[in-house]
Amino acid sequence: SMTIIETITKEFSGNIDTSMADRKKHSTDASLFEVLPEVVVYPKNVKDIETLVRHISAEKKNNPKISLTARAAGTCMSGGSLSESVVMDVTKYFTRIGAVDPLSKTIVVEPGVYYRDMEKKTLAQNLVLASYTASKDLCAVGGMVANNAGGERSIKYGSTRSFVKRLRVVLANGEVIEARQLNKREL
Repeated sequence: SMTIIETITKEFSGNIDTSMADRKKHSTDASLFEVLPEVVVYPKNVKDIETLVRHISAEKKNNPKISLTARAAGTCMSGGSLSESVVMDVTKYFTRIGAVDPLSKTIVVEPGVYYRDMEKKTLAQNLVLASYTASKDLCAVGGMVANNAGGERSIKYGSTRSFVKRLRVVLANGEVIEARQLNKREL
């Protein structure tokens, strides 16, 4: 899959790291597993993610072993952020935190935002994402959403999906969509 990396490099503005040190760092998470990725990529923007997804999906026809695995803080205990192929780390550049909207009680954040940083802003408005986990000082919001994270307050308030209003996502074909609940008219 080094050929795919060379192809991606032409359109990719983020970082691509094949060093053993970075690959080793991304070979573990909070689980018991250790899986060494072939490469770690740090997308700088949505266009980078579109490029990665599009090229890796196309390459899968020739090389069924290639895959793209999104990774935030790596605090999951299931090994979900581990891969022998391409690991996409969002904690370097996808770290923007919007302002809290006190009326709608919402905040817009990118997947690489650490929960602890978001919580500082929400608590200032007397709001909290009630599905926070025991790893709230270490985890990132992208991982919480991907895993539908829950913690001690989830029994009363629900898991993370209960608090997600909309997601902007890149589909397997590279298309960007906004996933949200539709009203009756839109439906």
